[in-house]
Amino acid sequence: MKTNVVEKGQWGREIEVEIAPDRMEKELNRAYRNYQKRVEVPGFRKGKVPLRIIEARYGESIRGEVISDMLPTFLEEATREAGLVPAAPPKISKLDHEPGAALIFTATLDIWPEIELETYEKLEFTRMAHEIADDEVDAQLQELQGRQAAEIAVERPLGKGDVLIADLQRLDEGGTPIIGEKFEERYFLIGDENAPSPEFEEALVGISAGDERNVQFSYREDLPNEELQGKTEHFAVTAREVRERTLPELDDEFAKDVGEQFQTLEDLRNNIKQQIEERWQYMAKQRERNELISQLIEKNPFDLPESMVENYLDTMQRQNQNQQGHDHDHDHDHDHDHDHDHSDEEREGAVRRLKSYLLTEAVRKKAEIEVSDEEFDQYLEERANQAGVKVEDIKRSGRADDLRSELSEDKVFALLSEKAVIKEEKV
Repeated sequence: MKTNVVEKGQWGREIEVEIAPDRMEKELNRAYRNYQKRVEVPGFRKGKVPLRIIEARYGESIRGEVISDMLPTFLEEATREAGLVPAAPPKISKLDHEPGAALIFTATLDIWPEIELETYEKLEFTRMAHEIADDEVDAQLQELQGRQAAEIAVERPLGKGDVLIADLQRLDEGGTPIIGEKFEERYFLIGDENAPSPEFEEALVGISAGDERNVQFSYREDLPNEELQGKTEHFAVTAREVRERTLPELDDEFAKDVGEQFQTLEDLRNNIKQQIEERWQYMAKQRERNELISQLIEKNPFDLPESMVENYLDTMQRQNQNQQGHDHDHDHDHDHDHDHDHSDEEREGAVRRLKSYLLTEAVRKKAEIEVSDEEFDQYLEERANQAGVKVEDIKRSGRADDLRSELSEDKVFALLSEKAVIKEEKV
């Protein structure tokens, strides 16, 4: 194999590759012999057709298949030999081969960017400081108390704090039932502060089992689902059952019912407080890392190869489709230029994630950050204890490499934080 590389801009490269005639002949002869085993030609027994006849009749087609099958291998060998790391699958721009001659082709590609860091010190970020208040613990405790509530059917009108079991029929603007829009035995806790529509619940107060009411209401404007925000609906509601809720006493017995690890209510409160603290620590860590990455990107500007961004977006799209179980029959031919349906927001996110990875890797290399086996074993032990599994189980699961990368990343951000200018903010 002979290769010649031509630079085409900062990251662009053109690689000319020549595969020797004897190697092509070897690959073609192997293909002819494989074809000989299965082809049937009148006048010859199966597997006994002479190679010269196979070559004469099917040579052009077989040669095309061999070249198509071998190109990925040739490309991988050629880029490795030339010391190139492609940022995305290369594209074949020229290809020439005649029987008995060398295979000559040209591929264009963008190389994986090698980043020269200008600085990673004196980055600025804000560290959140939060002191857990008793009312935060009380709120979590009350939520647990609500989950443990007993419910008893009662023969009286619905009031706040009660539960309603009801059938719903969606109506059009004229009050006519919409076929296929009936929802049976729906559960509603009246007075729940997280209710999608307080108007809906208020309109049902006073209803009794067996009653029917037509209710028109609007959803809250702050719902996570944008399609429902402020939307007006019209339903016929048939009450099946009104239930009264009785909350358990908040005492040591309640704590034991929540979990056998709790002997007293104080044990449960301490556990809730610890969980809240861990959530705040996680949020503070994520905010800290986001700000450090933003600063790192701002202070070390560089452009990414466009093919690298496109390849990342396409890969993410395929993974999402596979996770959602979508059957798709897309053409993934990388030799075809295409404009993908990626939003500006998706593109910006992809650029940020790629730059984040490249820059943190550059910091790791420049600061010579490594993860020793001793450090990794200790980290694995901690993670195993957190998950309640054995270290061997983690190693067998194939997650060990990911966890080593995670620990390496933690060490990079620890260094960035150590060298940063930190401002504290109480929240």
